[in-house]
This record gives sequence, C-alpha cells and structure tokens, in this order.
Amino acid sequence: MELKLILIGFACVVAGMFALVTFLKWKEVRAVSRWLPAAGKIVSSRVEAREVTSSGAGSERRGSTETRNFPAITFEYKVGGKTFRSSRYSVQENLGNFAVAETLARFPKGADVTVFYDPFDPAKAVIERTMPDGALKFMVQLSAGLVIGAVVLVFSVGGLLEAIGPHLPKPQNLGAGVLLLVMGLFILRIGFAQKSLAERAARWPVTTGRIDASGLQNFQIRDRFEGGGYRPWRTVFKSRVVYSYSVVGQHYAADRVAFGSNLTASLPSLVSGQSERYLRGDKVEVHYDPANPAAAVLECRVRGLWVLWISASAFLAGAALLVGVV
Repeated sequence: MELKLILIGFACVVAGMFALVTFLKWKEVRAVSRWLPAAGKIVSSRVEAREVTSSGAGSERRGSTETRNFPAITFEYKVGGKTFRSSRYSVQENLGNFAVAETLARFPKGADVTVFYDPFDPAKAVIERTMPDGALKFMVQLSAGLVIGAVVLVFSVGGLLEAIGPHLPKPQNLGAGVLLLVMGLFILRIGFAQKSLAERAARWPVTTGRIDASGLQNFQIRDRFEGGGYRPWRTVFKSRVVYSYSVVGQHYAADRVAFGSNLTASLPSLVSGQSERYLRGDKVEVHYDPANPAAAVLECRVRGLWVLWISASAFLAGAALLVGVV
C-alpha cells in the first residue's frame, strides 16, 4: 500500500508541475491578448543555429551543449512616431528544431504583419499572441490524466499482481520482478524506436554539407544515486562534430552524427574516434528530414544499439529468475 501511495504522490507532483507551467503560460497569453495592434514589417527571416544546454538521464551536467536550429524573425513597427524593432515573434515556446521551416514560410522577409505591443512598454511586442488551438486544454487534460492514470494503473496492476502471486514459484520476489520487467520492456521500446528512426532516416533526402567543427567537448557531470542524492562532480569528455547544410535556400547546422546517446568517458582517447573521422572542412552527405529540415544526421544507424538489446535482455531475464519462472 505504501508503494502505491508513493507512485500516486509522484504522479501528483508531476501533474502539479504541468499545471503550474500551464497557469503561468495562460497568464502570459491573457496579458498579451490586451496588447494593442500596429502595422509592422518583417525585416529578417532566417534560420539561426544556437548552442543550448544538453541534459542526461539520471544525471546533472555543466558545460555540455548541443546545436539546435531556431526561426530567427525580426520585425519593425511604429508607435507614436517612434520605430521599434523586436525579435520575439510569438508567445509560443520553441525549444529548437521544431517547425522552423513552417514558421519562416509564415513570416517571410518583407511581409506586412500586424504587431501587438504592450501599451505600457511599446518595446515589447509579438506577432503571434495565441497558443496553438487546444494547447492549454491539452495541458490541463494531461495534468489530470497523469493523476487519474496513475491511480487506475497502480490499483489495477496491484490487483493483478495479488492474483498471480500465489501461482509463482517465488511470490515474495514479485515486486522486484515486476520492476525489472518494466525496465526491460522500457529499454526494449527505446531500442525499437531508435532502430525505426534510423531506418526512416536512410530514406531521407541527402544534401552536401560541411564540417564546421570537430573535436572533444569536456564538461562536468554528477550522477544521481539511490535515495535522491548526487555523487561529486567529475569531468568527462564527448566527441563533438558540428556541420552545416542548406535546404531550399536556408542554412542549418547540426551536431547529430548518429542516433542513440552520445558516448562519454573520463579518458579523451576512448571517445575521440568519431571526431577523428570527421575533420573540419570536410564535405559530408547529410540526411535531413523533409518534413522538418532542421533535423538531420550523418550516419543512419543507432550508436550502441547492442547495449540496449543486452540491457533489456538482462532485465527481462532477471525478472524471470526472481519470480522463479526460469
């Protein structure tokens, strides 16, 4: 029963975080809805590559970055005879590599647009002042669904375990066995998803690109251990290859060489192979997603896929051994 309450409590915390984000965004959209309109013009519309902080599962990182593409749109407008220029075109959040080409197509250079500005601070303005249809409603439903889903899952799975427990050779290990089973199936799902993505990428269009930077990036990482705490910071290295390419007149940049996680190591020599294969100035074939040209890859394969298969097999076998099935 205690485990059930912990799982439900965790779902409530996550749902609460979603609800808070939704409320803050709703307040922002509501405030912007009262801004005044003015005639404006797009003076620049292009792709902008930015370095953003990357994260890792089960750990914290400092100094680890990745390259993502963003729509960079600048517009001008006049208020009270004074000309203003702004680059914040929307209240919507763009985390990079998302709807870049579509956004640039909606706001091409030279287009006339309606700008909405803050009457108390005319330097603040946007072109889009609404969220996508149903976005806020979806966030509310997601928050409620997390809690309801957790309650239903915990009690339905709990009832199922209580029913099958007596029929297993080692029912006392059923809880730990289920945990290993879930972890194994989760890793298996990740492996198949990555494999499918790599197979689709092999059918993507190809364009010629150029290696802009190649080398090792060092950053700090600390792993989370059981109980919620963190181990001390340590320095690790990863291979970093940045390349540029063009699609329909727009210039993009990316740093994904292959699918899967980027390997890190405490010794630079263990992860230097990739950067040694791609030297600065080299021409390369870039596979890009025709539906989202900001997403690209050099090699249509999954790095370390065998590790996922072995890990999934180990968890599933461990689950079977714990409950005495094998």
